[in-house]
Amino acid sequence: MVKRAILTVVTRNYAHYARVLMQACRRFHPEADLFICFADRPPTDWHESRSNAHLLFGDQLGIENWPRFSFQYTPFELACALKPYATSTVLERGYEQLLYIDGDILPYGPLTHPWDTLQQHSIVLTPHLLKPLPIDGQRPDESAFLASGAYNAGFYGVRNDAITQAFLTWWKAMCVRHSIVDMAASLFVDQKWLGLVPGLFEQVGILRHPGYNAGHWSLSQFRFTAAPITPQSESGVALDGQPLVLFHFSGMTPNKPEEYLRSQTRTSLSEIPALARLVDDYHQQLAAAGLEACSAWGCGFDRLNDGTPIHPAWREAIRQPHPGLAGIIDPFDVQTQPELLKKYQSIEPGAYKWRRDWRLKWSREQGVSGKVRQAKSRLRDLFSGLKILRRSA
Repeated sequence: MVKRAILTVVTRNYAHYARVLMQACRRFHPEADLFICFADRPPTDWHESRSNAHLLFGDQLGIENWPRFSFQYTPFELACALKPYATSTVLERGYEQLLYIDGDILPYGPLTHPWDTLQQHSIVLTPHLLKPLPIDGQRPDESAFLASGAYNAGFYGVRNDAITQAFLTWWKAMCVRHSIVDMAASLFVDQKWLGLVPGLFEQVGILRHPGYNAGHWSLSQFRFTAAPITPQSESGVALDGQPLVLFHFSGMTPNKPEEYLRSQTRTSLSEIPALARLVDDYHQQLAAAGLEACSAWGCGFDRLNDGTPIHPAWREAIRQPHPGLAGIIDPFDVQTQPELLKKYQSIEPGAYKWRRDWRLKWSREQGVSGKVRQAKSRLRDLFSGLKILRRSA
């Protein structure tokens, strides 16, 4: 029997997502070993016993200069950057095949197609687009995926061979400093780099089944309808007649279903009863898995060790790296480095120049027009206050 593993990477405030995912994976794939990699660490009294998943932690993945590596990224960016490192760590334990699944994805049946594809290919990717989108002025259009990436990094498969090792070595190198969200610079975390993979490496399989790693992007391509429940898919949903096996709830805010699908304009959740049922059920599973408690934990990398929230400019100064911070080994530690916080604060005014997305945004806020808008806003607040005082007089 092929030795298989299934892996996800999350921050601790998404532990409930990982729990729901791994419970489903255990049910459909009892033969596979399951791994949850936490970028940070959950509280000591938290245990993943419901699915018997093995736990990994970011500081155990052999990443050089871990404090600086983890500081330079937002929690989302960090979780994305850890994927190739966590994948390598699991493969080193002797697994022949591995599927990576984002925490906000849920399987509704056995993952037969990707496992089978790995028999013939070293790497398996899922494209966002499987057919051209309508030219109707609605979102998304093809340009959205030129910006965010042709392939979705929330789900991929690898076979433990020389091609995969070369791929992971290259992907790690890209994620050392470039796993950021800067759409103006054509960077979107780990995902954008996958667009180069079919050209750089041989034996790359493109999984074209629409029911695997479907997401909000699929709504513009396929018709979602009710379907019979079968051993291959318990979703009760089909995409143009193909069973939905793996759905990616990307962009979903638990307990706020009305905000789901806001990234597209062609339909609404109320118009797709088959999908609305899955979203409602997923919300309930997350709540039962500890949504409220896990969300309250926050991410372990949100703050300095004195409790000060981390400003984006401070992260970017470490990522660059800024010459004035070159010798800082642990950027989180201001308790034993009391001068560090002042250094961080001193670089904030000019930080908007460092990134293209910041220059575009901050120029609007810091320039003359931005100052005018801020002044108008203050005047509106002042007049509103005066009206309230007159009414109360």
